[in-house]
Amino acid sequence: MEGNENYQIKQVPRMFEQVIKQIMNYMISEHISTGSKIPTERSLSDLLEVSRSSIREGIRILELLGYLESRQGEGTFASYPPPFLIPCQVLNQQIDSQSLQRYYDIFLMCSEQIVMTLVDEEPLRSHLDFTFPEKSSNFGADFARWIAYLGNQLPNPLFLALWRNIYELLEENQFFLNFHSDLQINTFKEHFSEKNKTKLLELFQALKVK
Repeated sequence: MEGNENYQIKQVPRMFEQVIKQIMNYMISEHISTGSKIPTERSLSDLLEVSRSSIREGIRILELLGYLESRQGEGTFASYPPPFLIPCQVLNQQIDSQSLQRYYDIFLMCSEQIVMTLVDEEPLRSHLDFTFPEKSSNFGADFARWIAYLGNQLPNPLFLALWRNIYELLEENQFFLNFHSDLQINTFKEHFSEKNKTKLLELFQALKVK
């Protein structure tokens, strides 16, 4: 080759990527808002001059990503995508036990961050009104309810969204079905009210070995 020219191979977008972009651009240009119905496959095929099979594939991917929602007998509607996407959820893959344990570790890390961020916040005295039975046999459900309640007080809603996504993933895979802990959620609440960070961290540490 002569000279010092830089030769680059341009990556050509795959067909479904082009179709997805066309559908999204159409929705933006037509100001289709969340909850609004989009045209049928046939109409989109005519409007965008793309085959119906390509439109169908593009819609399917946008549904997996949360941008569209199909309702039986009603059509397809614009939706609000989750701020975080977990690959196995998008691809509908089975998750092995080791991966579930890792997601549980992230779930605990987020839970701990929510609690430790809010423990010094004075307005949260109202959390005392959020009551649980003195003795509960379902610590996992109680713990999730309490963290979700606290998380709603966070100034940044995205952190709670991440926590909720992972919790729902664990629930869908029945992670908590055989989960057992001798801890009681009221113990967490008590130390939270006392602003006893050391005890709270000890409780979270106890959960990490489960």
